[in-house]
Amino acid sequence: MSSSTPYEDHDPLTDNPFADHSSAVTEPSHIRPPDDNDDDDDDKESTLEHEPVIQEEESNQLAVNGAHSDASQETIPSTGTVAANKNIQQEEQTSSEPVPTVDITKVLPERKDIGIYSLIIKVTGLERTGSISNKRENPTIIFDCSTNIPTFRKRKHKKLRKSIEEFQNLFKFLNNNIPESFIPSIPSTYTNYGINNEEDHDTTINNFQEWFNRICGDPLILRNEELAFFIESDYGTYIPINPSVAPISGLKRKTLKQLAPPFDESLPLAEFRPMVKSIYVNVQNIQEKLLKASKTRRLLVQEENEFGQKFGTLTTNNENESKLYKRYGKIMTAVGDINSIIATMDMATLYDGLEWIVQDSYIVKESLTNRHFIMRDLLQAQQNCKNKQEMTRKLRSRRDANPIKVEDAIRSLKIASTTEQNLTLKLHRVTGNMVIERSEWVNWYEKWLIKSIKMHTLRRIEYERKKLSLLERVRSEVRRADMKGGLSRLGRHTVSKKEDEVSQSTQGDSWTGEVRRHSQQEINTVLHTEFDKSLSIESTHPEGTSADTALNSENKDTNMLDAKSAAHMLGISTYNGR
Repeated sequence: MSSSTPYEDHDPLTDNPFADHSSAVTEPSHIRPPDDNDDDDDDKESTLEHEPVIQEEESNQLAVNGAHSDASQETIPSTGTVAANKNIQQEEQTSSEPVPTVDITKVLPERKDIGIYSLIIKVTGLERTGSISNKRENPTIIFDCSTNIPTFRKRKHKKLRKSIEEFQNLFKFLNNNIPESFIPSIPSTYTNYGINNEEDHDTTINNFQEWFNRICGDPLILRNEELAFFIESDYGTYIPINPSVAPISGLKRKTLKQLAPPFDESLPLAEFRPMVKSIYVNVQNIQEKLLKASKTRRLLVQEENEFGQKFGTLTTNNENESKLYKRYGKIMTAVGDINSIIATMDMATLYDGLEWIVQDSYIVKESLTNRHFIMRDLLQAQQNCKNKQEMTRKLRSRRDANPIKVEDAIRSLKIASTTEQNLTLKLHRVTGNMVIERSEWVNWYEKWLIKSIKMHTLRRIEYERKKLSLLERVRSEVRRADMKGGLSRLGRHTVSKKEDEVSQSTQGDSWTGEVRRHSQQEINTVLHTEFDKSLSIESTHPEGTSADTALNSENKDTNMLDAKSAAHMLGISTYNGR
C-alpha cells in the first residue's frame, strides 16, 4: 500500500533534507497553534524527539530578565514536512514572545561601573590667527588632559591643539553614533565682547571648559574609542575613523516629524520633548526681544550724545549756570557712552548665554525625535513579523508544503524576528539612558541660565552705578546754581553741604540706607569711570564738541568708542553689588 506522504515515516529527521535540527525555542502560552486531526502517537513522538530549548545567543541579544514558559507542540503526520513545520513553529515562538521588564544594568553596561574610567581636561589657552573671519570662526583651543582609559596610548597629554573644525567633526560623529545620549552642542567661538578683548578670551575658554566637563561626565562617550582618536591625532588632521551612521534627514525627516508621535510608555520622556521644545521657542523669542532692545539702546546713545553736545553750547549771563550747562552736557555725553557699553554687556552676557541654551535644546529635541523614529521602526518590524507568522502558519496547515518555500519562509521569519529584537533592545537602551540624562540636562540648563542671569545683572549693576557716579560729578554745579539746594526738590530735604560727598562709600549706599560695608577697591571701581579724563580736560574742538565725542564720531560702528577705549572699559572687573 502506497503512502500518502512524499517521504517514509521510519526516520523523519533524515528523510527531510531541508530541515534544520539545530535550533528550537519554546512557544509562549498566548500563541495557540492551529488544531490538526493528527494521531496522538505522532504528536508524542515529535514532542519527545524535538524538545524545545532557548538559544543562548538570542537570550543574550534580548538582554532582559524573564522566564520562558514551555508549551506543547503538534506536528503533521507527513514525514516530509515534520521538521520544516517544527522550525516554523519555533520561529513563531521567538518572534512573538513578549518583552519582559528591562534591566538597566544589562541594557546599559557602561553605567554599571561609573567612576572606574576618568578623563580630566583643562583648557589652558585660545589662539586666533589669520584673517578676521578666521579669527572669529575658527580659533585654536589649547588644553591638557589626563586619563586612565585603555583606548588612550598615553596617560597624560600636554598642550594639545585642536581647531573648531575638528571639534565639529567629533560632535557630528558622536551625535550620529550615540543616539542614547544628549551630546552637548559646541559653544560659540566668539562673543559679543569682540574678538580683540580679554573678556572674549576668558569667556570662550570657560565655555569650552564647560563643554569638556559635560563630555567627560558621560560614560557612553568615554567608552567610545573615537574620543581617543580625536585627542591623540595631530593638529588639523582629525577626521572620524569609524563609519558614521547618519539618522533620517532631509525631506523624509520633515515628513515624519509632521506625523503624530507614537505612543510612549515612558512618561518622563513623553513630557520631556514638549518641555524642551517650549524652552527652544521661548528662549529664541527672548533673544529676539533682547536684540531689538539692544538696537534701540544704541539709537538712544546717539541721541544722548547729540543732546549732550547741544546742551553744552547753552550760555547765560550767570556764570554758574553757564558752567553747569557745559559740565552737564559733557556728563550726558559720557552717560550715553555708558549706555552703549550696557547694550554691549546685555548681548555679551545674557544673549550669548541664551544662545548656547538654544543650540543645546535643539540637539536634545532632535535626539528625542530620533527616538520616535526608532519606535516607529519597531512598530513596523512587529507588524512585519506578524505577517511572516501568518504566512508560516498557512504553510504549516498544508500537508504537501514545498520544502523550498518552507525554508524561505523560515529564513524571512528569522530575519524579521532578529530585526525586531535588535530594535527592541535599541529602544530599551535609548530610553533607559535618556531617562537618566533627562535630569542631568535639566540641572545643567537651570545652572547655566542662573549663571547667565547673574553675570548680566552684576555687570548691569556695575555700569548703572558708574552712571550714577557720573551724574554726581555735576551735583556741586547744580547746588551752586540753585540756592535751595538743588537735589532737595527730588525728596531729599536734608542734604549734606559737602561737595565731594558721593552716594557710594565704604559705609554703604546713602540712597538706600544700606549699612553693608564694601572694600575700597570695590568703591573705586564704581567711582572712577572710563570718562574721568575726558571730563577733566577742556574741549579743544570747535562749537563745544567734547574730545571724547569727536573721537567717537570717527568710528560709529564701534558705538562711538575706539577699539582701545572699548577694550579698556570691557576689561574692568565686575563690581560685586551684593
